[in-house]
Amino acid sequence: MFVLVGVRDTVPIAPKTFDISPAITIQDALNKKYANKLVPDKGLALSVFDILTAEDGKVTWGNGQMYYKVSFRLMLFAPFVGEVIVGKVVSTTKSYVRVSLGFFQDIYIVPSLLPPNSSYDPSQKKFFWVSPDDEGTLLTPEQLANSIVADRLYIDEGEPIRFRVDSVDWQDVRPTPQSMLAAQEGEAVPDKDPIEKAGFKILATIAESGLGVTSWWSQGEYQEEDGEATVQEGEFYDEGQPKEENI
Repeated sequence: MFVLVGVRDTVPIAPKTFDISPAITIQDALNKKYANKLVPDKGLALSVFDILTAEDGKVTWGNGQMYYKVSFRLMLFAPFVGEVIVGKVVSTTKSYVRVSLGFFQDIYIVPSLLPPNSSYDPSQKKFFWVSPDDEGTLLTPEQLANSIVADRLYIDEGEPIRFRVDSVDWQDVRPTPQSMLAAQEGEAVPDKDPIEKAGFKILATIAESGLGVTSWWSQGEYQEEDGEATVQEGEFYDEGQPKEENI
C-alpha cells in the first residue's frame, strides 16, 4: 500500500529562512511541493521519508533564493491490484459506495463489484446484501426488492469495510476550455460527481468471502489504519532498496 520512490530535484529556499538549519528548510520545502500531490502513474505523495544527498546551495541573480540540488525518498500511497485493505464507508449513491482511508477518499465500489444477492434500497438509500442459503441460491431482483428487511445486511455510512483493490485508474482532470471560459464569464460550472473528477481513483470489490462490512463476518475485528495537483517537476529514479518500488 505504501512505497518509497527516489527523487532528484532542485529546491529553492527563501532568504528569510537562512538562519534555520538547511536540513529543516529543505525538507519543509519538499513537503510543501510534493505532499498530497499526485505523481502520475505512481501514486499519491504523502511526505518526504528522508533526504539522501544535498549539494551546496547556490544563490542565483534576481531573487536571492538559495537553490539546493537534492536526492530524497518520497513516501507514496500506491496500492496494488489484489491488495486487501480496510476503510470506512463515507457515502452511497445508486452508482457506487464511496470508501475512505482518512487521507484518501477516492475509493469506489460499483454495483458490479458487490457480492451476489446485493441490491439498492431506494427508501434507505443504501445497498444491502442478503446472505445466500445453504444451497447458495441466487435471488432475482424482484425477490431482493421484496426480501424481508430483517434479513438484509446494509452497508451503512461509517461502517468499517474490507475490500480488495480491483483496479487503479488515472484520468486527466484538467479544466476544459469550455469550463475555463464559463468561469471567466461568471457562469455557473456544473459540479462533477466525485467519481468523475478524481484524477486517481480505486475501484474496489467486496464480492468475495470475508470481504464487505467487517461486522458481517464472525472474525470481523477491525483496527483503524488511519487532494490534488499533479507533480510535473523532479526526476524519479529507482533507489534499489528492498522496500522501495522498482520504477
